[in-house]
Amino acid sequence: MDMFMLMGEALLAAILGGLLYAIIGIIPGTDETSTMAPVTLILVLLGIEPIIIFSWVMATIVAMQITHTVPTAMAALPGSTMAVPMVFYCSIAKRLGIPHIGMRKMAAGSLVGSVIALPISIACAVLFSPLGDMVKPYIGLVFALGALFVAYMSKAKWAAVLAVFPFAFLIQGLQRVAVEAVGHGLFISIFMGITIGPMLSEIFNVIVPHLRAKQGRDKPNEIWLAPETKTRTSWFPNPFKLLTRSQNKYAMGSAAVAGCTFTFSPVGMTVMLGEIIAGRKKELYDRVTTTLAVQDSVSNATYIGELIIPLLAFGLPLSPVALGPAAPLFNAPPRFTTDPINNLHNFLTTSDYLIFGIIGIIGGAIIAFPVAIKKARSWTALMFRVVSHEALIGAFLGLICMLAYYEAGLFGVLASRCVGFFGGILHNFFGINTGVQFMAYYASGWIVATFLALCKFAS
Repeated sequence: MDMFMLMGEALLAAILGGLLYAIIGIIPGTDETSTMAPVTLILVLLGIEPIIIFSWVMATIVAMQITHTVPTAMAALPGSTMAVPMVFYCSIAKRLGIPHIGMRKMAAGSLVGSVIALPISIACAVLFSPLGDMVKPYIGLVFALGALFVAYMSKAKWAAVLAVFPFAFLIQGLQRVAVEAVGHGLFISIFMGITIGPMLSEIFNVIVPHLRAKQGRDKPNEIWLAPETKTRTSWFPNPFKLLTRSQNKYAMGSAAVAGCTFTFSPVGMTVMLGEIIAGRKKELYDRVTTTLAVQDSVSNATYIGELIIPLLAFGLPLSPVALGPAAPLFNAPPRFTTDPINNLHNFLTTSDYLIFGIIGIIGGAIIAFPVAIKKARSWTALMFRVVSHEALIGAFLGLICMLAYYEAGLFGVLASRCVGFFGGILHNFFGINTGVQFMAYYASGWIVATFLALCKFAS
């Protein structure tokens, strides 16, 4: 296909993805994995060009990370899971009467982080890529060690480490039953089951009397929005000019650091680097606005780094982002697989990541950034009035049912619900997050095979 035609199609896909996820980002409480992964998986299974899918994913990351600033800043409600660390400083900004300033700093920081992280993460991936051949023979062991590391880094610590093993046996047990029931193993059903686990667990609470009583409300929630700002700006202002010289320095430096990482939790990186910068600022206004800019810069940079470095260097999902929202780019049988490695790692060159990554950033920001800067209050109010969060959850649950049925019929739907039910309980009640569960899924084959071999040796 002609390169210019391919770039045009990629830009169109990026703009469409940016528009869709700019809207989703404004809806409070959305989860990146449950909203991004199913749609990306559909595009993969439809046979869309890998290079176009990459631009789409980049655009969705950029758009959602920009517009999640809107409800977070205006109502102190996290627009997505990545916005949770920003709620504290956004609540301070609201009490100071500057939520609109905080929101602009966040949106600007988010776009600055994207621009800085793309070349940095590509450069790091090129440095790490020679290690790919050394890693491939030990894929199972790498995933197992990664699962244990991610588990220990989570809030549950040793409980999460111990939970990796029974969860791995649950996965492999379902895989064995799937072979008997439908003649092949499962990927989509199990992956999507983990994705929707927290939502399934919340829904299950409704039929438990004492939990239903705790979640009940006797009146609608009241949400107060800050007044509309009258400051005039251009339609697409320069993000670097919306930050002070000091804020630009901190946002760019933090993004460069975050863009190099690919094994740590994005939320953890956002909290850590944000607090480091906050500790350097004494005056309250400066501390709040600078920290918000840095946090959103790190949020986007970490996402991009955790997508590109594992994809370009290894072709293996070795990061929380690669295991969650971006998983279909690595493993979506029968089109993309990790064993053997046959995914975007094989189809894109280093220059493709740069060129089509830029296209993705442009497509993701072209609508999301002006909306965040100029239409924050009106769009937030519209989302609160018109879009039901329950309806959004229902739509994605239905989409996931369709994908599971596509893979393995009714058995696939039941398997996804089984994994989701137990995974949701682990997440909601014990703090064993979905990142740990995704790693346990990928490591399950090696863990169970090694355990069985040890049992045979001992007997």
